[in-house]
Amino acid sequence: MRQRSKLSMRTARHSYAVSLFACLVFMLLWSVAVAAVSSPESELLRPADTSSPRDTLTSFIADANKYIEDFRDGQVGEKSYLAFRRASQALDYSTTADGDSWFIRSLRIALLQEILARIELPAENEVPGDRAVTGGNIDQWKIPNTTITIVKIVDSTGADQYLFSAETVQELDSLYRQVKHLPYRPGTVAGLYEEMIKVDSQLQNQEQLLRDLLKPADTSSPRATLEGFLENVNRSYALVTEANTALEATPPTMTPEQAQELEHSAKQFLQRATDTFDLSLIPETLRQALSVDHSLKLKEIFDRMLLPPLDAIPTQQMIDSLRKEAQISAQQPAPPFRWKMPNTKIEIVEIQEGDRQGQFLFSAGTVRRVGDIYNKVKDLPYRKPYFGGTEQEYLSPELSPDFYTNYISASGYLIPQLHLRGRLIEVLPNWVKAKIGKQMLWQWIGLLFSVLVAIYVIFAAIRYVKLAADNFKSPGIDWLRLMAAALLLIFFALLDQFVEEALSLSGHLRVIVAMLSSALIFLVAAWLTFVFCRTIAETIVSTSRMHTMSSESSLLRISASVVGSLIAVGIIINGFKTLGADLVPLLAGLGIGGLAVALAAQSSIANFISGLILLSNKPVRVGDFCRYGEDPSTDWLRIGTIEEINWISTRIRGIDRTVTTIPNAEFANMHIVNLTRRDQRLMRTTLQLRYETTPEQMRYILVKLRELLLGHPMVSAEPARVRMTGFSAYSKNVEIYGYLKCTEQDEFLAIQEDLLMRIEDIITEAGSGFAFPSQTAYLARDKGLDDERRNEAETQVDHLRSTNKLPFPEFEEEEREQIENTLDYPPEGSPHHKSRK
Repeated sequence: MRQRSKLSMRTARHSYAVSLFACLVFMLLWSVAVAAVSSPESELLRPADTSSPRDTLTSFIADANKYIEDFRDGQVGEKSYLAFRRASQALDYSTTADGDSWFIRSLRIALLQEILARIELPAENEVPGDRAVTGGNIDQWKIPNTTITIVKIVDSTGADQYLFSAETVQELDSLYRQVKHLPYRPGTVAGLYEEMIKVDSQLQNQEQLLRDLLKPADTSSPRATLEGFLENVNRSYALVTEANTALEATPPTMTPEQAQELEHSAKQFLQRATDTFDLSLIPETLRQALSVDHSLKLKEIFDRMLLPPLDAIPTQQMIDSLRKEAQISAQQPAPPFRWKMPNTKIEIVEIQEGDRQGQFLFSAGTVRRVGDIYNKVKDLPYRKPYFGGTEQEYLSPELSPDFYTNYISASGYLIPQLHLRGRLIEVLPNWVKAKIGKQMLWQWIGLLFSVLVAIYVIFAAIRYVKLAADNFKSPGIDWLRLMAAALLLIFFALLDQFVEEALSLSGHLRVIVAMLSSALIFLVAAWLTFVFCRTIAETIVSTSRMHTMSSESSLLRISASVVGSLIAVGIIINGFKTLGADLVPLLAGLGIGGLAVALAAQSSIANFISGLILLSNKPVRVGDFCRYGEDPSTDWLRIGTIEEINWISTRIRGIDRTVTTIPNAEFANMHIVNLTRRDQRLMRTTLQLRYETTPEQMRYILVKLRELLLGHPMVSAEPARVRMTGFSAYSKNVEIYGYLKCTEQDEFLAIQEDLLMRIEDIITEAGSGFAFPSQTAYLARDKGLDDERRNEAETQVDHLRSTNKLPFPEFEEEEREQIENTLDYPPEGSPHHKSRK
């Protein structure tokens, strides 16, 4: 009943405050519209009287009181709006966070009015007026016994204005907390400030709600950073405490939906608190998890120490003034500003680079040391509320006792009852919740289970892929490996999420586990990338027309491996970076190590580069028949067929069926003759005819041999030739030179055989014969040459001579065309014979 009554009162206050602000905003807008229509232009645009400190003070009090009285009487109108606007113009909002917001300006006006209504003000004649400032010697005036200051400001038109200083406006909340216990002076108007802030902060009005959820933390100065951090953690703690208390009541006084809204707002406030940290030394993969952890630890530290006086913490105006003085004296730019909390290592520094340049954040070193500092002070008692009275100057000096302990005990949940795992943890027996090495027993059990499952999955994946390799061929086995790598990556990502969210480890163990799991994920992702590139290459090779062992397929495989390796290395290096590794010494080590490896593996690198040259330049391809090297004594051993060109070496199967492996660097420097790429085969032979062959017989033989080359369909007409080349010691020499229309060795031998047989027939028909370099003594009578055949040959030559058809040095073109391609090949009697008749 008490909780319900509390909620009812809170709802009533909320309704009243929302109505109050709604009326305020509505009346302001309505007043603007009415003023624009009904007021004289000079009255609407008339600014506040700020020509002297006296005018500023008196006009502000009059305008603020006028507006408050009209608002309380329900008489807000045109004049009320003008009074509110003039009161607003008397304040300098330049250093006030969100000073451009109507809501913030309303609060500041209300605060200043509350303060001025409670303190003793000097007589009007004691405040400098127009006559006093005429000489221009009064730059500022302070209300006696206060820090409230009115300063001279030169506006854009060059005119002098006296406004409540930016520092005063920024400090109004602190000043108000110092005087709010004082009664109002007689004759003053009671203020509205307390009524404006009675409602809970997250429900004050729509503008405040949006600013709480969307606007980043104010880090414009060390004071703003510290106060913003304390305020956001305390507001989060208040919401969490309220929700947990309401849910634990019997019966609960809050619905789960309402508690979820409070948890969401509490998370937003904690996020804004972590926005005051420089997380540059925290690995990216750990920032989200550790930032909240460090925020709660830092708040626990602050709750155990005496906060410094608020006016001792620098504001932006104080920093600008110090820098201006330092720059004038030193004649050089001032260094980054740093402020350290007294007697501690907790430091707020100005960020000099990056997206947060110019902001004041808890230093990276402070964030890194938070855990150690917390361990030193965690056993100390909390400070007493408002100890020494200095905390009253802070906007949010409250404590948040056991906030971090409860957060860790609930495995990272702010409101554990809203989550299934949180409710399960609460019902676990106490012995399972016992702490061992800063972790609960059930967390150790869950971690051990996760490690065992990870090891089993890795070995199972390796084993099944090896077994499947016997039943699959490329690219099937490659796709199987790719699928296994993808499943492993998904599994480890889910396992990492389980360990992070379900176990919610703390301290150094959390950092170690998170870094190991992230490293494992990066390694699997790198392997997946490499396997993917290789799989794509193997798939293209198998589905295209290229031979699986061709040079193009080898080059594609090597290119895929190189690309995959580079991407994998990039993933691993980026992983090291996100894990917080310093890449400068790593890359330097890689450079030195790479130099050492390059020197040690010089030949391997040379072989690799030579292999790329062979595959790209293609002097020979896989399947080509070639001759390599320049040793004439072993030419028959240096002929073979290219079987494979890989990263390191080239394999050649010789004509004796042996396999020779040659390093690519050596093979690329050899004299390589590609026999497969011949478009024709050369036939070149010399006939050695006996000296008894007469010139006419020789002419007959030359004519017939030329007819043979021209008429044979497997002999290229150009540049086929038959020439008598000279007289040797025992013969008349005739050279036959021509290209056969074939490339394969077997076909070449068959055509050459046919030509040689026909040549022998021609020699026999001419009655000549082949000479032999012998000295045989013939004892029998030599029958000599066949006179009949000789006469016939000579007769035919005489006929050719008489008819001017003797083909020396060449046949006539017409006769040449008639002779070309007239013989049968294969010859008659062959199963492949085709007559040309």
